[in-house]
Amino acid sequence: MNITAVGAGLLSARWAVQIVGSLTVAIMLLGHRLPHRDDSLMRGVIGICVLGAACVAPVACGLVRGLDVGQSFVVFCVLMGAYVALLMFVYDTGPWQALFCATAGYTLQNLASGLEVTATLLISHRASGSLEEPLATIVAVAVFSAVYAIGYLVLIRQIDRNGLTVVEDRSMLAMFLIVAFVIIGFDLLIKSLVWESIKFTTLVLIRFVHAMICAFVLFAEYEILYARRMSEEKAETERLLAERDRQYRLSRENIEAINIKCHDIRHQIRHLADKGEVVDKDVLADIAHEVNVYDSVVQTGNEALDTILTEKSLACSNEGIVLSCIADGSALDFMTPSDIYSLFGNALDNAIEATRKVGDPERRSITLNVERRGAMVAVSIENYCAETPRFKDGLPLTTKRDRMNHGFGTKSMECIVRRNGGSLHMGARGGVFYLNALLAAQ
Repeated sequence: MNITAVGAGLLSARWAVQIVGSLTVAIMLLGHRLPHRDDSLMRGVIGICVLGAACVAPVACGLVRGLDVGQSFVVFCVLMGAYVALLMFVYDTGPWQALFCATAGYTLQNLASGLEVTATLLISHRASGSLEEPLATIVAVAVFSAVYAIGYLVLIRQIDRNGLTVVEDRSMLAMFLIVAFVIIGFDLLIKSLVWESIKFTTLVLIRFVHAMICAFVLFAEYEILYARRMSEEKAETERLLAERDRQYRLSRENIEAINIKCHDIRHQIRHLADKGEVVDKDVLADIAHEVNVYDSVVQTGNEALDTILTEKSLACSNEGIVLSCIADGSALDFMTPSDIYSLFGNALDNAIEATRKVGDPERRSITLNVERRGAMVAVSIENYCAETPRFKDGLPLTTKRDRMNHGFGTKSMECIVRRNGGSLHMGARGGVFYLNALLAAQ
């Protein structure tokens, strides 16, 4: 069965340009979040020109004279596949990420197209009505602009560039089929019903149903992406916690070995000095001072906290940073050693990294306090920072360019605090970064 409306549209070069143009804008709104190649702009111009010519030329030259429902369905599905290939050509991405952008972009365009038809129906008050120019163009531009703007703000802007790299899921094939049969197929079916004497109110209702389906599919695609992202972050956080546990055991063993060696050396120095042999006492004093630096074990009453503070004290000493600690380690006995090591290790690593950039020697300092407050334990860490960090969802954004593989330390800290029945707050004020955590002393 030929669809007069579809056939006439496909035979119209102007309409073909409109379809390709609106699809390209919708898909590229998502595609630009993908990792770029060095020559992505040039590739994009070439790819879009080739695809546009391939779609418009057969219509403009009269090679395509009419399409039925099945042929129209195949053409639109092939076009969606072509956009997948175009995205892979333009951007440094794989098939699953390109498939996500193509299906989501296709759905967004179909949503805008359907709402444009609905607006036309409501204005003309006829099931097969059309609008005169320039009103038709004004309605089309207004509807597409509004839908694309809302889609960008609600969906696309929430997807960071590295967020799409986690879409390595064959469920995107199922999404392709859903978009093909539910979105494209349903839209073609509605267009065929226009010529079956369907009631105006029924057609408007069906159009609203189509719009709701498009919105639901977009929401489902975003949820797939979000769930995958959360799964990746959880796995990465768990990996970091396991790595911190391993580092804690190694650090404890290394510090104990160093302490034993330093203890022996100090006794040997004292023995030489007591014997009165010809040894420069100033040299012995310097050696003893250096040994004391490495033998200065922090003692808070908690072995895990002692380990991490001793380790970070040595690191601060090498960086010319003063680490001041007032800590009741026994208040943290309810926490596992790996949690303590990970929480304070991540916090102090971030503090050292920020303080390292401070030029003023008087401001190269870090203060740490741990104290019991009734049934809670309060942890606070403060340090000067050269640049005020930016925050998102209450956590500071990593300053490293590769955000995909960084920024998990603060999320790991938040996870540990919540697991121990507490809350974590970070902020910056007057050039000072602060971290405050309250933990439930179970």
